[in-house]
Amino acid sequence: MKIWFVAFGVLWAIKFVLFGMQRATLLISRKAGVKWKGGGELLLPSWYPITWVIIIGKWGLLIAMAIFWNWRFALGLAIGGYLLGIVVPIPYKAYKGVFRKRVNQLIHQDPTVAIQLQQMLDDAPF
Repeated sequence: MKIWFVAFGVLWAIKFVLFGMQRATLLISRKAGVKWKGGGELLLPSWYPITWVIIIGKWGLLIAMAIFWNWRFALGLAIGGYLLGIVVPIPYKAYKGVFRKRVNQLIHQDPTVAIQLQQMLDDAPF
């Protein structure tokens, strides 16, 4: 029982951090008046698509939990995780370092875009 709960907690925490990162780029884009798609999403690190593995893993774990252990507990974790995601504040400022690192990577590929992203990041609402 404990292993199910710990595994879910780890996957939930990782997904929450990754969701917060995406949400932070969305807020930065809105503040700058830039579309997120093709604009603000460039602030996300190149490894960000791993989010899909975490999402699939979390739901796969919940389904396995429901089948092999206790479906009520799995449903409770799913609902509880959702509600916790609504209540826990997103640590927006914590992501600025990751975004600055991404801008530094983009300077070598496209300096103009990197400068625009740096300005967006400097004007961030957090």
